[in-house]
Amino acid sequence: MSEVVSDPLGLSPEQREIQAVCREFAEREIRPVAAEVDEADTQTPLELFHKAASLGLTSFMLPEEVGGGGMTDCLTGCIVQEELCWGCAGIGNLITSGGFFAEPVVELGTDEQKRRWLEPIAGERPPLTALATTEPGSGSDAASIQTTATRSEGGYRLRGQKTWISNGGLAELYVVFATVEPGSRSRGITAFVVEKGDPGVSFGEPMKKMGQRAIVNAEMFLEDAELAEDRRLGDEGQGFYGLMRTFDRSRVTLGASATGIARAALEYAVEYGKTREQFGKPIAEHQAVAFRLADMATRVDAARLLVHRAARRLDAGEAVPAEAAMAKLYASEAAMWCTWAAVQTLGGWGYSREYPVEKWMRDAKLEEIEEGTSDIQRLIISRHLLT
Repeated sequence: MSEVVSDPLGLSPEQREIQAVCREFAEREIRPVAAEVDEADTQTPLELFHKAASLGLTSFMLPEEVGGGGMTDCLTGCIVQEELCWGCAGIGNLITSGGFFAEPVVELGTDEQKRRWLEPIAGERPPLTALATTEPGSGSDAASIQTTATRSEGGYRLRGQKTWISNGGLAELYVVFATVEPGSRSRGITAFVVEKGDPGVSFGEPMKKMGQRAIVNAEMFLEDAELAEDRRLGDEGQGFYGLMRTFDRSRVTLGASATGIARAALEYAVEYGKTREQFGKPIAEHQAVAFRLADMATRVDAARLLVHRAARRLDAGEAVPAEAAMAKLYASEAAMWCTWAAVQTLGGWGYSREYPVEKWMRDAKLEEIEEGTSDIQRLIISRHLLT
């Protein structure tokens, strides 16, 4: 299946090397435990996370000055993401979750803050980290955040509730977005680093989810959590800028995650189609199946092309909100369609949990929802067209 994983845009030798490392890790370490982790549901595979850390896969995206791999470009992140999520989307996204925490720290933090919070996650036994944006009443509309940060003696007092926090309750460090000026929407949003043991910080029980169960999600409660001044990232009101920059990058890399899921489904469906016989010949020789496989392959390649285009433009310093939205929209919907097509190709066996395609279909659904639903991506794209 070399034609499925080809890269028509070309990669550097270093990118080819990390691609090979990730592919081998996904095949050797991730795939053998993916079904077991899925069945366990709310149990994060920390041992596997630390194995990945020993290879630098949890910190390759961090700057060299804090001990990271220095591969800070978005394209390399996409290459890693596709390969790991080809193994298992939940585990792949868990392994690279430190990048979501690191992005606003890199974007808004001082040199001292970067050393303080990024050096630990560049180590061989890194703590889990998280980004806390979503609230019960604030999802796609990130400017409507209700969590407040009120000035107190020597710092801030945070009060509010976050939900759907990946690694919630397990992570040691959280970037939390709150408003210092309620009712001002984006103008008041400010970023803070919250530590798990801070007084006033607590978490709900892990949520039961459809897919990507390797990452625990939980609610976070901030009940007058007192933070020192140096926990603030950037100036007051700069948080929304940092959040949008984070979204641009994360949407591209999540597009790569979705591409990995879609590619896994395609490869499995092709191999099954070659061996499963009906009416005296392999089902892949029946036009209905063959054409479905052709459509899957086309969508996988198109998704990768959109993802790589957005990544390269972002790495060139361009503003890419529309390109990032296109990459995530198309890749996530391609993953959902390709996993459906794989289930359809396997027929009854595709519906069985003995085969991986039904899991991939459940995993793919999240990609159409997280970091902005497909509707939000279409809204961003349309506004770009009409302004």
